[in-house]
Amino acid sequence: MGKYDSLNEFIIKNVGGDDNIIALTHCITRLRFTLKDDSLVDREALIGNDQVMTAQSSNGQYQVVVGMQVGEIYQELLPKLSISSAQEIDASTLESKEVKDNKTLLNRFIDTITKIITPTMNVMIGCSLILGVQSLLVAFKFISPGDGTFVILNSIGYALFTFFPIILGYTSSKTFGSDPFIGMIVGASLVFPNLSPDLTGSNSLYQLFSGSIFQTDIHSTFLGIPIIFPENGYTSTVIPIILSMFFISKLERVVKNYIPKSLHFTFVPFLTLLIGVPATLLVFGPIANIGSSLISSAILALFSFSPIVAALFIGSLYTPLVILGLHWPLVAIGINNLATTGSDYLLPMIFTAPLAQMAVVFAVYLRTKNPDVKKICIPAMISDFFCIIEPSIYGITLPVKKRFVFTCIGTAVGALIIAVMGVHNFASTIGVLGIGGFINPQTGNASFVLIATIASLATMAISFLLTFFTFQEA
Repeated sequence: MGKYDSLNEFIIKNVGGDDNIIALTHCITRLRFTLKDDSLVDREALIGNDQVMTAQSSNGQYQVVVGMQVGEIYQELLPKLSISSAQEIDASTLESKEVKDNKTLLNRFIDTITKIITPTMNVMIGCSLILGVQSLLVAFKFISPGDGTFVILNSIGYALFTFFPIILGYTSSKTFGSDPFIGMIVGASLVFPNLSPDLTGSNSLYQLFSGSIFQTDIHSTFLGIPIIFPENGYTSTVIPIILSMFFISKLERVVKNYIPKSLHFTFVPFLTLLIGVPATLLVFGPIANIGSSLISSAILALFSFSPIVAALFIGSLYTPLVILGLHWPLVAIGINNLATTGSDYLLPMIFTAPLAQMAVVFAVYLRTKNPDVKKICIPAMISDFFCIIEPSIYGITLPVKKRFVFTCIGTAVGALIIAVMGVHNFASTIGVLGIGGFINPQTGNASFVLIATIASLATMAISFLLTFFTFQEA
């Protein structure tokens, strides 16, 4: 007999019974049911149970919030349902008309991204906190960059982010209904140590798209097909592996249909990887790179037209770009400015983004009565302090879209103040401790620090107040 048998029987009954359930999945604290008829749910009974925090219909699903033990409850609940484990909301279920009709394209996209990222939340927070400890130790001169302690803490803190495609290969595969170990191998192929130097280290063979924003030097080919490979490789990227695994999940099912079951064990991974990995490097990676080039060009054009318009654009869209893994062009432009001119106007405009996240999470922390949400808030705010905003995004703000919008509004306000006052920074520093990067090292002038502080306070005040006074329990 399971630990949560009585609770699970109660939940099944009050969401309309087994026959009313099309599919089931879960996130950090919620069971997410896709139901045939939401009107059969007895919400009053559900929320009257001491083990249920709340229940609500959202994004085409009926969500029953049961807390951080949701994973255990889910594992005991699934076998009690007539649906099979293959009918969790994966790619095959998402293709069914019943599920599609209940969701907008935006909601399906957000749900997919959340399901892919959410399983990494605990280790993401852990790695972020380790980087925070490292920053504090360096700031207070207990350790120095390059010594043994620094190197070990640095390797732990950045391990997840460096090899993110491997982790996302696993979670994307689970989300799309594919073999998770195939997903891990696809991700590992993207960040394989020799891949970047071997594909970009030789002399250029020729150039594609010469004279355009997509101009690319081709160093290698695959069976005569040019390999468009980014200079920095695919470490820390998000979109290439997700696009790839969506395609590979379809490919894997096609391969299974055409190969006898007796040969699945060997030939399904063989053929899926043989076709899927080259497709990733030749098609899906370049698609992400083209997206990055378009973003870079748009930003530079906006700055030429009006720094104020550019500030509103960057402030509003930076955090959504982080979700897509397409924020790196902004960072690259800023670093290039620092290298060539000694100062930069772009990075200051995204300086307040983690502070907007922190303010929204703090407002949620003060207003929520859910102890499990409070547990997420504290480490997420600490991570924000050190400019690691993913825990806040995926744990607190993105699941409730208006909170996410408030972070974008707050960041835009801060970016506008910084742009209007012509603030530059002089070092590629991040997080709250990065405020020192606004001091001019040549003159010691710290006037930009004051403006950046005012912009940060404005960002936090607006983000906090919007969230605090419109708060509703998720």
